[in-house]
Amino acid sequence: MTGILRGAILAIAIAMSLFHLYVGMFGVIEALMLRLIHVAFGLGLLFLLDLETTPTVADATRREVWIRRVGALVCLAWMTAALGYLFWNYRAISGERYPYISGLSVAETVLGFGFAVVVIEAARRTMGWGMAIVAIVFLAYPFIGPWLPGVLHHGGQSFENIVDGLVYTTDGVFGIAIGISATFIVLFIIFSAFLEASGFGDFMLAFAKGVAGTARGGPAKMTILASALMGMITGSAVANVVTVGAFSIPLMKRTGYTKNFAGAVEAAGSTGSQFMPPVMGAQAFIMVQYTGVAYGKICLYSLVPALLYYAGLWINLDFEARRLGIKGLRREELGPWMRDVTARLHLILPLVLLVVLLGLDYTPTFAAVWSLVALIVVACLRRQTRFGPKQFVEALSRGAKTSLPVIAASAVAGIIVLSVAITGLGDRFSQMTIDLARGNLPLALFFTMIASLILGMGMPTIPAYIVQVGLIVPALVKMGLDLVIAHLFVIYFSCLSMITPPVAIAAYAACGISGGDPFRTGFIAARLAAVGFIVPFAFAFNPGLLLMGDPLNIIQSVVTAFLSVYGIAVAMQGYLLVQCRWWERVLAFAGALLLIAPQTGGDIAGFLLLAAVYVRQRIAVRARDSRAGGAL
Repeated sequence: MTGILRGAILAIAIAMSLFHLYVGMFGVIEALMLRLIHVAFGLGLLFLLDLETTPTVADATRREVWIRRVGALVCLAWMTAALGYLFWNYRAISGERYPYISGLSVAETVLGFGFAVVVIEAARRTMGWGMAIVAIVFLAYPFIGPWLPGVLHHGGQSFENIVDGLVYTTDGVFGIAIGISATFIVLFIIFSAFLEASGFGDFMLAFAKGVAGTARGGPAKMTILASALMGMITGSAVANVVTVGAFSIPLMKRTGYTKNFAGAVEAAGSTGSQFMPPVMGAQAFIMVQYTGVAYGKICLYSLVPALLYYAGLWINLDFEARRLGIKGLRREELGPWMRDVTARLHLILPLVLLVVLLGLDYTPTFAAVWSLVALIVVACLRRQTRFGPKQFVEALSRGAKTSLPVIAASAVAGIIVLSVAITGLGDRFSQMTIDLARGNLPLALFFTMIASLILGMGMPTIPAYIVQVGLIVPALVKMGLDLVIAHLFVIYFSCLSMITPPVAIAAYAACGISGGDPFRTGFIAARLAAVGFIVPFAFAFNPGLLLMGDPLNIIQSVVTAFLSVYGIAVAMQGYLLVQCRWWERVLAFAGALLLIAPQTGGDIAGFLLLAAVYVRQRIAVRARDSRAGGAL
């Protein structure tokens, strides 16, 4: 029986990937039908994988596994009934009935509400109770709103109307989020699976080892570089931690870093992958739908802030390695990295094609599919990267299975979006934000940062961002912030919640490898990534950092921003050439803030402050060397 189930799972996973590739290439299917099939594949595969789970010997664990399996069977049966009804009555539901006007029968209402519960359970199984609790709160809100005070109060909605919006329209579960998942995200996940199967990960790790391995603090810098390169494709912080951290964290510990610091480096490096072009953790695909801005432009706008983030990490690690006296790896420890790089160098070509197609404003769907075709062709050029039948099948299967958390998150995001829209919470919350900030944009941005970090602690970045699109972004736009900048602002802080204690998901994942303390690891990661908490405020007031505006202003903004990153690193680490005194850290931080502000006078003042700190550090080094020479 287990063998039959395993074979069915493999067949469904392969069929799912092939279906989405076919639709991506030919696009001959209605949007709602695509979303229905996408959800059917995703949730069906998710619950079947839980049915495959084998009970262990321990009695308690055995009971838990059997309960999980029975629950999976019930959810699978209910999902099959609900989606089967939607497929069977597709024409009537999609074209003949009037949403919220044509009534639902009792059976349709019960079936639809049960399906919404199944979606929440799928999210719980893939992302834990935090996501499920948020979804339950938003599902309950339309029912209990009439009894709530203040901004949360609303007139109420009928049970039938709520279920209608959730399941029988494109406003809820089958809304924008699941549409983007079905159209764009799953294709990039499949593309990433084929890249991994071709050995592209080995190429990036070898490249990072060769470039940064022998530098001061080499293992940590190698981790940052590998995470950035890997994240350009995967866009997933946790996936990056697990993939890169498996080799980087033990290596960092072996060369002198503590287990908490090693985990923090990996967590911080992987978190940046969520806003590193070209994939950007899939948030960019959603942003296209909400802003109407071309995907290639969004990637371009995000480039400099992402580079600033990684530059800040790199400089922080350099100071830490200098302070601890940690050297790089010996050349003999690097192994034949150049041979590994040259053997797989041709795998860069599909990525170049992907970037070029996106830059030419082709759709992400077109770019992903044809880059995958190019990858398969290019991989055949060398024996080390060539796909055999087994690797091909495994890549198709892995791509489908890897997409399951995204599908569950996107479906749940639809529940949250409908709750906000149908109750009018978005407009009331936006007005409350404006009133609370008293029309002051910097204060409103600060409140937005706090809200983004809190929401991101309870749910993945995609639904956290989508919630803010309805709740917070309109307030920022009303206060004069550019629409694109407002969206990027909430995206960045939703991403940074992955390393913000107390619920720092990326730090927790890293601690699973390092054995460190999640809270301390998250705190160190947030300190290393301090630049990331400042850059969004910088580009909110200085669009030159997003490569918008006058070319001279862009050049000045970018150059001074990188100098600012240097100053922030000095202030955070308390080290430059020697240990900093407290007032040097204050001057360095003040200079960094002045440099990142969009004013020439501030740039000059900031530069002079940093120069003063550097001169003082040089004097301290000479005094130390003089004392050492005298002692000899």
